[in-house]
Amino acid sequence: MAWYVLFVMTGHEHKVADTISRLWRVDDLRAFVPIFDTRFRKDGKVLVEKRRWIPGYVFLESEVNGLDFYLQVKPYVSRTENVLKLLRYGSDHSDASYEMQEAERAFLQKFLNDEQCVEMSQGYMKGTSVIVTDGPMVGLEGLIKKVNRHKMEATIETFLFGGLREVTVGLEIVSRVPQ
Repeated sequence: MAWYVLFVMTGHEHKVADTISRLWRVDDLRAFVPIFDTRFRKDGKVLVEKRRWIPGYVFLESEVNGLDFYLQVKPYVSRTENVLKLLRYGSDHSDASYEMQEAERAFLQKFLNDEQCVEMSQGYMKGTSVIVTDGPMVGLEGLIKKVNRHKMEATIETFLFGGLREVTVGLEIVSRVPQ
C-alpha cells in the first residue's frame, strides 16, 4: 500500500477525511488523520485527550500507485473544500513522485497503532537526559528537542515532507533520577 499526503486547511483535517470517505470515487482509498494521546492535569485530575498529530495534513492510503493515483484524485482535489494540494516529492514527474517516501512512511508507522494513533510514552529523567521506558518513543530519545512535564508532551524534530518538522508526542515523565 502506498501513502499519499494532502495539505489541507489547518483545523479541517477530520472534515476533509470524512468528505474523502463519502464522496471520492477512488478504488481502495482510505483517508486518515493521525492523532496522538496526551494527558494533562486540570483541577488536580489527569485528563486524557486526543489531538491531531501533524496539523494541516490528511494521509491517504491506496493500492493504486504513483501517476495513476494522481490522475484518479486530481479532479477531486481541486473541487474539495479546504484541500490545498496533493504533496509531491522532488521536482520530477515520475510515477513515484506523489508517493510518500518509504523512509518517512516507516518512521510514521513506528509511532502509529492500528487506529492511526500515537500512544503515550513513559519514561524518566536522569539529570537532563530523558530515558523512555515504554511506548513508541523507546530508543528515539535523541529526537527529543523539548519536554513539557506539565502537559506530559515532548516535541521531536524529524525530516518529513521534504523538510525538518517539529511534531508533538505524549510523554509522561514518571520520575526524576539524580545523575
